[in-house]
Amino acid sequence: MRILGPRSERGMALLLVLAVIGVLSVALLAFNDRTESAMERAFYFQDQVQLKAMAESGVDIGLALLHRDRQTGEHDSLVEEWSLMAGREFGGLFQDGELRVEITDLSGRFPINRLVPRGASGSASDAEAFRALLVRLLASGEFTVEDEIEAQIIVDSLTDWLDSDNAPRPYGAENDYYLSLELPRPARNGPVESVDELLQIRGMSRALLYGNDEKKGLDEYINIYGNGPININTAPLLLLQVLAPGVSEFDVEIIDEFRKSEDSAPLLRNSDWYRFVLGWPQDIVIEPSLLSTRSSFFRIDSAARYRTHTLRMTVHAGRSSEELSIYARNMN
Repeated sequence: MRILGPRSERGMALLLVLAVIGVLSVALLAFNDRTESAMERAFYFQDQVQLKAMAESGVDIGLALLHRDRQTGEHDSLVEEWSLMAGREFGGLFQDGELRVEITDLSGRFPINRLVPRGASGSASDAEAFRALLVRLLASGEFTVEDEIEAQIIVDSLTDWLDSDNAPRPYGAENDYYLSLELPRPARNGPVESVDELLQIRGMSRALLYGNDEKKGLDEYINIYGNGPININTAPLLLLQVLAPGVSEFDVEIIDEFRKSEDSAPLLRNSDWYRFVLGWPQDIVIEPSLLSTRSSFFRIDSAARYRTHTLRMTVHAGRSSEELSIYARNMN
């Protein structure tokens, strides 16, 4: 048997030491990785908690403004404090963070559920006026709708989806159509409950509802809450233009400039104020049942940034003379 000499023993010991050091180094690196990963998760969780708190604060600011506004006035317009929120920044409230709040008046959009009379919410003639308005909007050339016939198909089908009977309108569709589809479904025969629900209706497409690179999305012009008329003080420009036949872009620019002037604020109480604006065509009168100057539904967008992370919270709120109610809330 060969006996190792002192030099060989020292070499073996050195190799063992190096091996132990290598194992310890690998273990230490793994430990560091786990520690750093745990710290990153902890910081991320901390940032998310901070972001959520900031975004919820933005929503609370919006709700408080809407509540205060209802206590101080009976009509709503684009010159009120809640409407001017988009340009304000609330970062000073939070260290290392930014917060922006924007409030959109949903009552200034087209009320989808007003296409059929329901309860005390209007007559058959009022519903017909809203259907004619929606045809004009869809056929405006701003959406993926080819012509007025296609617009009429969508409006009649939407009306059939909402009404309680099973008799299709001339261009519409009822259960006979929907139950024959590859994925059969009955018509709701009641109020629309979400924007996405509109994709189930004959003639509606995702490109029409949400837009594409070339055309607008209908979702930016409609309101699924309530069944009240349209607030002329806050309606989008395109919707203003189709409120009556014959309204031009120039006519819309005239009344839009008027309603955005603080000097005009006291005059915006009555929905026919547009008739007294210098330059408005006197032969064009908007159907009174289409219009209002009071708003009950709003969208609050609260966008928070904290360090390198961001969070956006969107809330749909309803406002009565007594209270505020939240209908939907989502975060992304």
